Amino acid sequence: MTGFYSGSRLLSPLCPYVGLSIDQLNFLICQLVALGLGYPFRTVFGPLQASPALRNGIEIFLGMFLTYFCFGQQIIHPILQSTLCLLIMKYADRKQFHLASLLVSMGYLSVTHIYRMLYDYGGYSMDITGPLMIITQKVSSLAFALHDGMEKKEENLSEDQKKQAIKRIPTALEYYSYIFSFHNVMVGPLVFYVDYKAFIEGEDIQAPQVTENNHKVRIPNPVPSMFPNLIITIVNAVLMMFVLPLVPSENIHDIAWFGSLSFLQKNLYLLVSLSVTRSKYYFAWKLGELVNTSAGLGFAGYDKDGNEKWDRLNNMDIWKLETCTSIKVNIDTWNKTTLIWLRRIVYDRIPFQKTLATFAVSAFWHGFYPGYYLAFFSAAIFLFAARTVRKNIRPFFKPDGDQSTGAVPFLYDCVTFVFTRMANVIMVTPFVTYGFFPSLFAYGY
Repeated sequence: MTGFYSGSRLLSPLCPYVGLSIDQLNFLICQLVALGLGYPFRTVFGPLQASPALRNGIEIFLGMFLTYFCFGQQIIHPILQSTLCLLIMKYADRKQFHLASLLVSMGYLSVTHIYRMLYDYGGYSMDITGPLMIITQKVSSLAFALHDGMEKKEENLSEDQKKQAIKRIPTALEYYSYIFSFHNVMVGPLVFYVDYKAFIEGEDIQAPQVTENNHKVRIPNPVPSMFPNLIITIVNAVLMMFVLPLVPSENIHDIAWFGSLSFLQKNLYLLVSLSVTRSKYYFAWKLGELVNTSAGLGFAGYDKDGNEKWDRLNNMDIWKLETCTSIKVNIDTWNKTTLIWLRRIVYDRIPFQKTLATFAVSAFWHGFYPGYYLAFFSAAIFLFAARTVRKNIRPFFKPDGDQSTGAVPFLYDCVTFVFTRMANVIMVTPFVTYGFFPSLFAYGY
């Protein structure tokens, strides 16, 4: 990995002491620095204290600095990719610029995916493809929102499209702030431009709240909501560092050892190993949510009791995912912001074969390992099968839907819980084996 990693080597002496490679350490340090910088950005340079132009400028400077520290000269790729798409949005044919932006951003991302496969096939080292995946989502969703706002009649838009529609092309300052926001550039989660603009300008901070004493501006405070995510992040860091090495997914490639296991043992090992492997994603995403929340991004208003909601960038429901009894819930609770992106640019706009088209774009966005396509193909099959079961079999066991109670509905939930876990193993295995034949070997063929 160290031969082609282009990020800073300043912290290399620390690697033996913390047990992390330099790419992992740089990523962690950048996220922790962004977490710390979020407080002064939210308070000293908040929307009530600083102008949008100043806030945008700070976002660009810090975001580019952290990106360069972590990825070195590879920073040229997000600059080029985003600039190409900005030029397309400004000067391309007004009827097709949104599709052109999607194709160019996905095409640029695809080239980096292929290049990575050539120099680090099956490797786990970090490079610029991670941020480029987020930027691809940003520029494509922005282009579609611009097309909806500038080229379509309002009566032809859905309610969601009306909310996301943008009436003018962002300035260069606004655009690159959105692309390189220091608390969002590393790992996201994806924030849509309308929400980001509201965050920069303070529009997401609602009107002054009326108190019993007098009118008083109520500034949302994200700190209380950060503690649960902080605990979740720490727990997953522990699982990733101390438990995952006991059941590494790399053992699946060991033909002699893994091949000697029985069918039941293989499935149990895959179930445990892949469940713990998810802690890497939980850690990265929950840390990303913490970083964004620290900067003040993620506020989603107030619930019916007046409590603040900081879940706009919530990227997964861990408990729901790990305990669900449905393939649909399993899929819907994983990488939720990406699912929203896929729905807004693919599912809601394709007149037929919506599910297959959505899975195809998702696989293409992830890269070109055969395992990705095997995973999404199996996910589509399981989803179609689950819909059939829900429509034709579930009513016999749960006639009142989720309100059904008693031994029979409970037994049905137990059976679907087990089958959902088994289906999840089949879907996820190709993601960690990457190849087609290694996946089949893991399945036991």
